Amino acid sequence: MWWPKKNKAQVKCVSAIFYLILLSACDNSSNQYAPVALLKEVDRHMAADFVQGVWRYRGARAVDEGIAVYIQIPDRLDISEKQHKIYLVETICPDETETDFWRKLIRYDLYIRTYNYVDRNYTQAKCPKPFNI
Repeated sequence: MWWPKKNKAQVKCVSAIFYLILLSACDNSSNQYAPVALLKEVDRHMAADFVQGVWRYRGARAVDEGIAVYIQIPDRLDISEKQHKIYLVETICPDETETDFWRKLIRYDLYIRTYNYVDRNYTQAKCPKPFNI
């Protein structure tokens, strides 16, 4: 090589530091999504409300914005989109008194997404977080 021997150690050290910085940057980007264990916890909490009836719970998924809960409904609701979102927040979002559940979601926003046939065509409502957690 063209550099002196004493600089080889410096180059290796700098290369190692650069490599560690890249690894830590990659690790931080993967932490933005909710972990699988938390998604399963959301499933356990939310699915029980949809055992009976025609609305079907289809699972929680990690999304860029937080956690999205997918619910399939048989027919389009005969209300405006704004009314639909208000209805979802008032009837499906977990109650603010369920502080244990909300503490688990503290780093993530929770969204309810309803759809008819294709889950890409959904109506989304963001659940408000309680202030006392």
